[in-house]
Amino acid sequence: MRLRAPLLWLCLAPASALAQIQVVGDGACPKFAVDIAAFATCDGDRVAAPSALPALKIAATSPHEVPPHKRTESDLYISAAEAQRLREVYAGQVVLIDIRSRIEAAYVGQPDTVDIHVPYLEPVLPLQWSPASGSLRLQRNPTFVQEVKAALAGLDGPAEPTILLLCRSGQRSAIAADALAAAGVAHVYTVVDGFEGDIGPGGRRDVNGWKVAGGRWQSRASPHLTSASAL
Repeated sequence: MRLRAPLLWLCLAPASALAQIQVVGDGACPKFAVDIAAFATCDGDRVAAPSALPALKIAATSPHEVPPHKRTESDLYISAAEAQRLREVYAGQVVLIDIRSRIEAAYVGQPDTVDIHVPYLEPVLPLQWSPASGSLRLQRNPTFVQEVKAALAGLDGPAEPTILLLCRSGQRSAIAADALAAAGVAHVYTVVDGFEGDIGPGGRRDVNGWKVAGGRWQSRASPHLTSASAL
């Protein structure tokens, strides 16, 4: 029985080289094909290639440090400062999602490094004031999960990236994280102090959050992420 040259090469490859192979896609080459120049192989219809991504190291926030109204079922939390670091160091593996309303992003600002903007809550139209909350009345976006999944599918990178959810102060992102986890979206971390942070003794949001931690941001939402017609 004669072995094909590519299969013989694969058998003789060092174990250390074979250990670096990981699955990166389906259906890109015929069964048993081997592209030696690109060091890619096919196992059946699954394409494999050497891993080039660094190991993701996350300084997670302990659940014991998170107040009950900001906790999630998965207990995956990070600070705004850690979210900034992860997005800068692991840009190809970490996706930062702004889930605030378009009005918030337009008038309060948005981090420069946001990858996706899908509001979890949006103002009721026509606009209504809520005396109880002292702000505009909001309603849940019924297609939030579907929009996030579609946006993730359109990004380059790993099939299941680490996801960072950002809202104003960490309460909304906890609810949204549970909604995504229930729909099968994995590795969803909530930024516990959000973009603006918690309210301090002086009645201002100046004790923590993305802005206070020195993260990069701009005064208005990124045009390519937010539809102007929706504001």
